Amino acid sequence: MTILQIVPSYKPAFVYGGPIYSISALCEAQAALGHTVSVFTTNANGASNLDLPLGIVQSVNNINVTYFPRITGDHTHISPKLWLRLWRDAHKYDVIHLHSWWSVLMIGCAWILKIKGVRFVFSPRGMFSNYSFNHNINPIKKGVFWGLLTKPALKKQVFHATAISEQKEIEQLFGKDVSVFTLPNLLQFPNLLVETIQTHHQKDTINLLFISRVDRKKGIELLLKAVQLLKEQVPVSLTVIGGGDYDYVEELKQLATSLAISDLIIWKGAVEWRAKFDDILNADLLVLPSYNENFANIILETLYAGRPVILTKYVGLHDYVSANNMGWVIDTNPEEIATAVKEYASNKTLWQDKSVKMHQQILKDFNQKALAEKYINQYKEKLNLN
Repeated sequence: MTILQIVPSYKPAFVYGGPIYSISALCEAQAALGHTVSVFTTNANGASNLDLPLGIVQSVNNINVTYFPRITGDHTHISPKLWLRLWRDAHKYDVIHLHSWWSVLMIGCAWILKIKGVRFVFSPRGMFSNYSFNHNINPIKKGVFWGLLTKPALKKQVFHATAISEQKEIEQLFGKDVSVFTLPNLLQFPNLLVETIQTHHQKDTINLLFISRVDRKKGIELLLKAVQLLKEQVPVSLTVIGGGDYDYVEELKQLATSLAISDLIIWKGAVEWRAKFDDILNADLLVLPSYNENFANIILETLYAGRPVILTKYVGLHDYVSANNMGWVIDTNPEEIATAVKEYASNKTLWQDKSVKMHQQILKDFNQKALAEKYINQYKEKLNLN
């Protein structure tokens, strides 16, 4: 099978976080099954551009990747050369899979395929969430980009959701008869020794960890207020890892000062992918108090390292965590975060004893080969390729 994946950015543009890892993992796992996988992307790398040859096929971990120049920056990523190549070559592929939305680049790709009569698979990557519509999209964008450009382009296409919650959001927007399949992201995990996973710090302090993009939708203020509630009851520390807008980070630091908890917090900024696992292994709990989160790769990465998680019911993986007793699912308030931390502290040894079991469960449930085969089967079924 020949598969074309189209995404605004691709590795090594790791500045964009989780989607880069999960989409490249999907591509590489499909190629490992013997399929020919190509990627059309841009040279986007945040405020700068990747310094790579453009417009020619390059082999990136056995994937045929073509980086096209973008003529606008984040998050429009307009690339006429990518559009022209897609117009010319669209019929050469058995499957075309688009990722992400709200960029002019991806809207243009969808319309090219619609005009050429090529049915495609589309992954919103959390961009059709209720939170996005209510907080990130202004009325003009709703009217023009949604009503005129989005719904007509995506009508009768195949949707891919990474969680049941996202599937429900897609069905609300496009109707119950929409063609949609739900499969989790694929992730690449580093090799961790069992002995390392079993080893826990022996201090009384409960080390809390936040790893994600530092953004208002992540609920970091709730976590800071929970630390204030906890500091007189349970010895805690908090490490915050992730890049974000400078002014917003400073706002959070000022909040920490006003709450008199600055001495309990380490602000590490962005760290390299492999290095963050050292921080996970040094932590007791990961806390992700997001108001909305489509999937959250960091949840699986933390569980893979044998550490439990606290996450809100608005994170896509909350059902999995709850069903497998791998942590706490809470609402968006500091009191519930604090309660969960205290419950962990009261049963710390029991949770630490579960480390290897959680690690093994993640390896089993999110096996790359098995998931890649499920994606291929869904392509065949939904696009009538059998």
